[in-house]
Amino acid sequence: MLEPQEEQTVVGFNENGRLVALNPGSTVIKMRLKNHNADQSRKAVTKEFEIVVNASATDAPAYIYGPDKVRLDRYANYYLALEGQEENPLDYEITISNGEELGELAYDKEHRCYVLHANNKNKLGKLTLAVSYNDKICAKTVEVIPLW
Repeated sequence: MLEPQEEQTVVGFNENGRLVALNPGSTVIKMRLKNHNADQSRKAVTKEFEIVVNASATDAPAYIYGPDKVRLDRYANYYLALEGQEENPLDYEITISNGEELGELAYDKEHRCYVLHANNKNKLGKLTLAVSYNDKICAKTVEVIPLW
């Protein structure tokens, strides 16, 4: 659980619960294990982090949205998400930048997303999805894991 140390104007949370840059500047956040000290009987486990946001990080932040893990021979959907926009943009292409042997990626026009099909040859490992949008490159590492 993240706890702001003061009124946050530098970072905040989006609708998916991700910590995102809001404005240039610096701030301190405290991370605490959720429900670790609910009964006050033991010392809470916490750590403070200083976050520094430069101006370019607040220019239409984007990320690849989708699961971090996919089981062998299963499917997962991914799309480019832009902060502050309800719909994902139409003019982008997600590719596999390394780990091509671990899965195949295809565009689903009906759902306006990319579908990753993990391999069915028992090849485990990590692959990287990448997208270039507005002269910025976003990447996401996806791990192909066993069925059980």
